Amino acid sequence: MASEIIIRKAELFDIENITVLKQQVWVSTYAEKGITKEFSDYVLSEFSMYNTRKSILDIDRNLLIAEIENHLIGCIEISFASNYPIPSLVNIPEISVLYVLEKFCGMGVGQKLLEEALLILKKKHFTAAWLTAYHKNHKALSFYKKNHFEMIGITHFEMSENKYENTILIREIRSENYIHL
Repeated sequence: MASEIIIRKAELFDIENITVLKQQVWVSTYAEKGITKEFSDYVLSEFSMYNTRKSILDIDRNLLIAEIENHLIGCIEISFASNYPIPSLVNIPEISVLYVLEKFCGMGVGQKLLEEALLILKKKHFTAAWLTAYHKNHKALSFYKKNHFEMIGITHFEMSENKYENTILIREIRSENYIHL
């Protein structure tokens, strides 16, 4: 019998595990050609324990984690105060992070995290959510398309002196296209 995936709000005692998870998933997703100084500098500054603590405590964010048998395997973060890349996204929350350890991809972890995040947004009376995904991350783009996200534009993620193309996606949150847990 498979172990149950538990979704819960992140707590301060999760800081180290969330930090390592974010670092590991980010590197395995984006360092297609290996690690460069640009990548190392970004990962070590962006995915620090200090920033993880800020995310957990920030009232404009909601950070959820997925666990199996008390082992962290994924997380999702909703930001209610993001900088939006296009004007039509004003006052629409962003799903700023959806990370699942590669070993657990395809097991429904990302789906459960996304459904829980959308349920939170629906309870707060939001009618849409947006996110960005690296344009070469075909697995993520396929997942979001399957979950009713639609492409509405392009933006660029800047790291060091380089720019990386990201697809902007949005999803309406309505009862007829929402899957209840």
